[in-house]
Amino acid sequence: KGLLQLYPMGGLCLFSPDVSITYSVLEVYPRSRRVLIMCYAPQAPRPITYTLLASRGVQVTTKVMNNDNPASFNINVTLKSSPDLLTYSCRASSAQGVYGLSAKLQLYWELWAKPVSQLQVDLALLEGDEGPTVELSCLASSGSPPITYSLVGKDGRVYAQERPLHGQPAFFFIPLSQMSGWFRCQAENSVSAQRTPACMLTLLTLFTALTGELPPGATSVLAGSLVSIAAIGSGMLGWTR
Repeated sequence: KGLLQLYPMGGLCLFSPDVSITYSVLEVYPRSRRVLIMCYAPQAPRPITYTLLASRGVQVTTKVMNNDNPASFNINVTLKSSPDLLTYSCRASSAQGVYGLSAKLQLYWELWAKPVSQLQVDLALLEGDEGPTVELSCLASSGSPPITYSLVGKDGRVYAQERPLHGQPAFFFIPLSQMSGWFRCQAENSVSAQRTPACMLTLLTLFTALTGELPPGATSVLAGSLVSIAAIGSGMLGWTR
């Protein structure tokens, strides 16, 4: 299943890639995070005992699973002076003994020191009683929480800000009858900030990008704007720095 390693609490354990450890952020506080850690060994014989281990092999808690679902542990992670104190792993055991260990999950890096990256934007053109509206969603798939998203004009003006749940996109709505022009999305946490390239959002460019045709009466558009919007409208352009 993997490589033999000396277990910190004594004895030999089998590191297994078949034992996974994942997490999701439930709540964000100034110096702590409420986190759901999930341990899973799909091939291990049931019943299986999952043990959540903290730094230096300290046992945090255990859970016995008789079905094929992963074990979930709801814990509060507090910022400590040493990043090593926020390292977790899972141990899976069955009636035959220890099945394996997961890789280490370094929550200090994940929750406090990871820069924003992989910022992507999607848009849709909505029709409403007050005319067409652009729905613009922004999501940085990597970065420590909390992440603040901003809708920014080309001149740097901030039109709106959102701080959604970690891992969820921010949504901005641009009524084209009231405002249009160059816009970009910005994502920022305590480590870094990232912006998408500015892009022209007008009814003319969006209509052309989404339909491939100019609206009646239109004779010209900005070619650069068309290229950017067309790529986004067809899902081909992920805006990243």
